[in-house]
Amino acid sequence: MGVIHNISAVERTLDLLKDEPLRGPEICRRVLSLKQVNGEMADCLTHTMLGGDPRFSRLPDGRWTVTGYGEKSEPLELERTTYVVVDVETTGFSPPADRVIEIGMVRVAECRVVDSYETLINPRRPISGRITSLTGISCDMLAGRPTFGQVCDEIVGFLGDAVFVAHNVSFDWRFVQSEIALARGGKLLNRKLCTRRLASRLLPEIERLSLDEIALFFNLSFPARHRALGDALVTAEILLRFIERACERCITTLPAFFDLIKPLKSRKT
Repeated sequence: MGVIHNISAVERTLDLLKDEPLRGPEICRRVLSLKQVNGEMADCLTHTMLGGDPRFSRLPDGRWTVTGYGEKSEPLELERTTYVVVDVETTGFSPPADRVIEIGMVRVAECRVVDSYETLINPRRPISGRITSLTGISCDMLAGRPTFGQVCDEIVGFLGDAVFVAHNVSFDWRFVQSEIALARGGKLLNRKLCTRRLASRLLPEIERLSLDEIALFFNLSFPARHRALGDALVTAEILLRFIERACERCITTLPAFFDLIKPLKSRKT
């Protein structure tokens, strides 16, 4: 019966998506009759059901559709895309042995900052003096704070289907993915974008691509350096300047923006 149910659900989804692309939660509500499923679980269920079927594709904005829709529709505009800029402070460099102690997120939509989120996180383990010296975050500050598992739904909900952006994105992405896996056994499906790699293409004027150097170039000041929200706010402002520079070079769609940071040998010609 399980196989029959899955085939039936897939066929109903195929008919549904011929009319319009839909996100995971809406597919779960309309096809699987799941009214209370959260966004993360809905995305996982939808990806499990549709991800291996060549008849379905996931658009850059997170919606599912029938394959070929993206080729027939207009690409998502760079200036109209929603991004969430993320920064994490951690106990070290190697998850899951090291854990997140603070996360800051900034949502950018219609080329402006529209919302933010921040919280300290109790890693349930000591943090070194080196980390305290760098961030100003002490063990005492983390006592009584929520664990990642306790705020996981808030974090995933804030991210939604937005493009995940960070400076040296692989670092923040690995830690957030690790924490979500530990807390929920799931993973993010968002597209990810690195402002450091964008800088290498859009800022030929500078040699060093550190966050400090790029902020200095754009005359941006940090409200709090090496604190998650402070760094995320500055990175969001840098992202906006990169979008502006890209548009000046006639790079105006999200696929073209991602193509910009591909290795030269794999770029579209």
